[in-house]
Amino acid sequence: MPRVRLVLALLLSSWVFVPAAAQQPPAPYRILISNDDGVRAPGLAAVAQILQAIGQIIIVAPSENQSGKGHSINTSEPIFREDVTLPNGLKAIGLSATPATTVNVAMSNILKPLPDLVVSGINRGYNLGYAAYLSGTVGAAREAAIHGVPAIATSVAEENAARNYGAAAEEVLGVARRVKQYGLPPNTFLNVNIPQMPQGGYRGYRITTQAPQKVGEERFAEMTHPSGRTIYWNVYKEGGTGPEGTDIRAVSEGYVSVTPMKLGETDAAQFEALRAIFK
Repeated sequence: MPRVRLVLALLLSSWVFVPAAAQQPPAPYRILISNDDGVRAPGLAAVAQILQAIGQIIIVAPSENQSGKGHSINTSEPIFREDVTLPNGLKAIGLSATPATTVNVAMSNILKPLPDLVVSGINRGYNLGYAAYLSGTVGAAREAAIHGVPAIATSVAEENAARNYGAAAEEVLGVARRVKQYGLPPNTFLNVNIPQMPQGGYRGYRITTQAPQKVGEERFAEMTHPSGRTIYWNVYKEGGTGPEGTDIRAVSEGYVSVTPMKLGETDAAQFEALRAIFK
């Protein structure tokens, strides 16, 4: 019996007194921050600052404003890198590239291994309805999803955007916490639009569909360049409403719109009909 007790004591001591060096700390949750407004945009700084609460931040964004570039990519020009320090002290990398290309380069050449999450924004101006197809902010998130990384595109109402970035960043943090906890299905990402802060605060999150329409008022002002050539300048004003359940309706009613998006646009409804036509 004494020998048995001695063996048990030795086994227990080996379980209890594990050397500290052998205990591996959990890997940090790594978040890549990008955008289309440029690496020095205040919306990017605001969301990067607050997301430090849930993970390790890496900022790689276009050097200059790339709004409206959609999912365009750089193919024939060199991409220059610029290491910068943001006004809030965070280190960042600027690339002379479109948003989608910036995310691609970040994940192919700068970040190893891949990040756990990509957050694009906070963009100055909504990306609602069909505008999501034109958005560089959404393009960056879509590119991350193509690489198999969960992603969130984030945008805030253009009106008084500068005063709303802090409050909007809090809402983005709420979305990011849920993605960290529950994940996202493969080949998907989230498009988050945040209205101007209503009196009394945001009304909460609303899961929405992408409105099947353009939103706002877009026109092209015609003017004469000093060189004498005629030029057309894009003029856009936010506004409008959409059907119940859509992203446009949600923000118009003071809710933060969270729209699940997916990769791929094959129209399954036409598949068999077209096979018959092209038989």
